[in-house]
Amino acid sequence: MSALAAILLPLTLMLLFPAPDRFRRIAIGLTPWSGILLVWPLLDQPSVSFSWPLVGVTLGVDSVNQPLILLTALAWNLSAWFAWNTIERDRRWFWSGWLGALAGMSLLLLAGDIASFYVGYALLSLSAYLLITHEHNAQAWRAARVYLIMAFAGEAAILTGILLLAGSIGNAEFSTLGEHGAILLDSPARWFLLAGFAVKMGIMPLHVWLPLAHPVAPVPASAILSGVIVKAGLLGWLRFVPGFQEDPAWIGWLLMTFGLSTAFVGVIIGLFQQRIKTVLAYSTVSQMGLILTAFSLTFLAPEARPALITIIGLMALHHGLNKTALFLACGSALTIGRPARLLFVLPALSLAAFPLTSGYLAKNALKDALPSAVHEPLMTSILALTSTATALLMWRAWRLATGMKTRNPTLQPAWMLIVTAGLLVPWAWAGMQGLAGWPKGYLLWSATWPLLLALLLITIRHQLRWQPKIQIPEGDLVVWIERLVARLPGLTAPGHKDRHRPSLILRRWRRQQGWYEKQQRTIQATGLASLLLIGLIWLLFWI
Repeated sequence: MSALAAILLPLTLMLLFPAPDRFRRIAIGLTPWSGILLVWPLLDQPSVSFSWPLVGVTLGVDSVNQPLILLTALAWNLSAWFAWNTIERDRRWFWSGWLGALAGMSLLLLAGDIASFYVGYALLSLSAYLLITHEHNAQAWRAARVYLIMAFAGEAAILTGILLLAGSIGNAEFSTLGEHGAILLDSPARWFLLAGFAVKMGIMPLHVWLPLAHPVAPVPASAILSGVIVKAGLLGWLRFVPGFQEDPAWIGWLLMTFGLSTAFVGVIIGLFQQRIKTVLAYSTVSQMGLILTAFSLTFLAPEARPALITIIGLMALHHGLNKTALFLACGSALTIGRPARLLFVLPALSLAAFPLTSGYLAKNALKDALPSAVHEPLMTSILALTSTATALLMWRAWRLATGMKTRNPTLQPAWMLIVTAGLLVPWAWAGMQGLAGWPKGYLLWSATWPLLLALLLITIRHQLRWQPKIQIPEGDLVVWIERLVARLPGLTAPGHKDRHRPSLILRRWRRQQGWYEKQQRTIQATGLASLLLIGLIWLLFWI
């Protein structure tokens, strides 16, 4: 019942928003603390099965979802505390999205079968839209359009893969999915699922929604989008796309290529950004590429899959807590003294794998797990260079952070607690999993020289006073595609002195966009939440 309560409480509170004032005030008062129930199933680790009309539901905790549940319980609740102190409490649009996303995240985390996972995933994706559009300005509506397009494309790929699987094995439980290896190997479902979940993860070139959505969302929403919600795609990979001994090696090499490319290109683009939240968004893209690199090893060494899943969980826990801390720093002033600056520096150093931080722990665990199928010295050097790249990006974020202004020039307790959690919790969890050990000298040096290299590059750049003239817009590919489309024949006005003036077709399309945005503004969050819940109930009956 603990797992079911963690899912139903956010949905119940969301349905109370249209109720009379007395009940609505109770719901608003309980909203920031609704995620605390996720701690309960983490402690008693239940395994619950019950029947819903036409479908069975299985909920539980296992070694795959345990670190992600821990991450969500910590990051979501502390971000909610931060939001309670910084977001107006009558913003039903924001709090409806917050509760819907929490219910969806809780369901997909605890789901033990295919149908339950997909319902939670769909609820999470749609609710996140309300968080992105919170500011109700032009940038928010544009980011929301891109997010919806990418989310629906990802949902289409995921639903296609799930229907292909369900047609052969039904609503299988994840614990039995490995028994259907012959079906999974011959089915194209895995490719649809890999691509669909890569959208949520922000893997290039499917990342374009992420650097647009993060800057426009409120600070606590950006924190959970980057620290927690992107991990839904990772859990989808771990659940639906297992590696088998019969898999050809080129699948693992292909995934590793995408992972390393995302890790380095995300940093390169982030270095040219002018807003701190955009820099942190590209940092998330880069870190998800590193996690994809670790995931690719499950295809190159499927016999080591259990150990690799534990390491991937550690990487996700480390990144989620520290990235949440960095985004919450964007809602606090770093100019109020050294303690505030230290609270920014600590998670930044951890992401760069500074010695004895949680990033150092996670990256060393990954290096130790490298299978013989890869060239270990070369791969170790590449992983070390990702620390150099991350350190450069964190330096860029620091430069922007020290000059930013904020509405809340105070040290928020939630911010201090999430920084502390990012430092200690991954070490504690790794100790319970047997991944933490006494630091060795050569490991300390392997974590130090990449940061010294980053320091050298920063010093050279400072001495030369080099200012890059290249400008890469937020959303990169989206902006470039928009510019290309605007120049296509038939989309510019023929014979006009301004050869880039939009044609009648393009102007009509833009007017339709304006009408669509106007409709978005008039929809009440409570009505949208109710329609969403009705739609999900219908979906359950349909399944």
